[in-house]
Amino acid sequence: MTLRLRMRRCMLWVLAVLAGHVAQADLILEMPPYSFSEKTAATMDAARQGLTTKYHGVARYLDSFFKREDAPPDIPKSTARVRLSLRLKDADGLSPSTAFNAKLALPHAEERLHIFADNLKRGTLPGTEDPILADDRVNAGVRFWLWRQLRTYVNFESGIRLRGIPDPFGQLEFQHQRPWARWIGRFTQQGFGYAKEGLGELSQVDLERHFGTSHLFRATTAATWTEETVGVEFEQTFIYAQPLRGAHRSLLPSVSFFAHKNGPFLMDNYRANVTYRTGFFRPWLLLEITPQIEFPRERDYQFTPSLRIGFEAWFGSLPGD
Repeated sequence: MTLRLRMRRCMLWVLAVLAGHVAQADLILEMPPYSFSEKTAATMDAARQGLTTKYHGVARYLDSFFKREDAPPDIPKSTARVRLSLRLKDADGLSPSTAFNAKLALPHAEERLHIFADNLKRGTLPGTEDPILADDRVNAGVRFWLWRQLRTYVNFESGIRLRGIPDPFGQLEFQHQRPWARWIGRFTQQGFGYAKEGLGELSQVDLERHFGTSHLFRATTAATWTEETVGVEFEQTFIYAQPLRGAHRSLLPSVSFFAHKNGPFLMDNYRANVTYRTGFFRPWLLLEITPQIEFPRERDYQFTPSLRIGFEAWFGSLPGD
């Protein structure tokens, strides 16, 4: 009897210990597990929110100079976009690039001017890959709306290139848009000039058509001339935007042809690519993957594949806004 009693007590003790471990395991499962990704996301969101708050503060301060006494209170949705990309090209190897485009939205001054800062080069063809300044200088200036109607506007843009010796520039832009059946035609004419690089002009015609509610086809024909281009440079691009399920997801196949005329008319490049865009990790962060093939004249029209991976970070208003 004594042996049996000891065995029973031992079994009860083992069961009690196991029950305690099970209860402890249940408590552990009920507690939220530590997640490195969640901590990283919280840190990134906090940093972005801090920058956005400062960004909106500057916009409100500048916008207060244009506010009328009878104007309703509203919050400007200023936006800033930073783009980082890395391209692996068969002919050049790895080539990183950085581009940013910031716009201060001033609701009370919207009919008069916009304030901008970017590192995009004026006068480049719309299909130029990453049209950033070669020496990473920054453009900053204001855009004045000289005339605006329902489908037509004229604006004048003036600013300077910063870093090193300032380089003033100006740009006059005219745009007219006209619907035709299910198509929309848009004509844009730009005349611009840099103090160091001289004058130039860009002419562009876009034809767009929406299919359904969100699919878009666009054909772009453009020509540009500056004192630094090789004669007149041309571009013909066809692009189709197909949204996908999910936040900020889309597929954009495109085909482009580039040429120039400086005496004879020569084809410079044939290009085809497909861009996949999707939200990545955070709602304000986008991932872009673009496999591409091209046949450039500088390589005797040899087959040249490349792959570009880029990230876009949005500060202020999100892309969907």
